[in-house]
Amino acid sequence: MSYLKQILAGLVILLSLPSLAQEKMDFEISVAGFSIGEMTAVKTKKGDESFYDLKSEVSFWFFGKVNVDYSINSHFKGEQLIKAKAETKSNKGEFASDIIWKNDRYVVEATSYQYEKDTVINYPLFFSSARLYFEEPVGQKIFMAENFGLPSPITQYKDYYEVNVNGNKNRFYYENGKFLKAVMQSPIKNYVIKRKSP
Repeated sequence: MSYLKQILAGLVILLSLPSLAQEKMDFEISVAGFSIGEMTAVKTKKGDESFYDLKSEVSFWFFGKVNVDYSINSHFKGEQLIKAKAETKSNKGEFASDIIWKNDRYVVEATSYQYEKDTVINYPLFFSSARLYFEEPVGQKIFMAENFGLPSPITQYKDYYEVNVNGNKNRFYYENGKFLKAVMQSPIKNYVIKRKSP
C-alpha cells in the first residue's frame, strides 16, 4: 500500500509542475555552397518565461584550419530579455559575453573577435539574435546581439529583414512567419545559415 501511495504522490508532484513546451530546429551552415558546420536551436517555454539555446560547430580554412564552437543562451520573462550569455571557443581564441538585467538596466561585459565592450544599457529590449530563428521580428526596430552585447537595428525590406550588428549587415528570410535562412556578414568569412527540412 505504501508503494502505491509513493507512486500517487510522485504523479501529483509531476502534474503540479509548470508544463514545458519545447521547439527544436536544425540548420546547416555553409560558405559559397559548401557545408562548414551545423547549428541546433531550442526554445523552451515555462509559464511566462522563454529560454533560447543555440549551439553551432563549424570548421573552415582561413590562413589555416579554424574550428569554432559557438553557443547562445537567452532568457526572456514575458517579452523582455532578462539575461543572455554567448560563448565562442576556437583554436584561434576564446570569447564570451554576459548580459543581465539588474536594477532597471542591462549590465554588459562582452568580448568578441577584435571587439570588447563593458557598458550599461538603460532601457529594456524585447528581441535578440537567438529569438530571430524562431520568430519573425514583425514591428521590431531594435534587438540585442548577444555575442556583442550590443543593441542593434532591424530594418524590414520587401522579402527580408536586415540587422546591422557592429557594421556587419545580416539578412534574415522568413516564409509564413517561419525562419528560412540568414545570410551573415563576418570579418572572417561571410556564411549562410539555412534551416533543414523537418
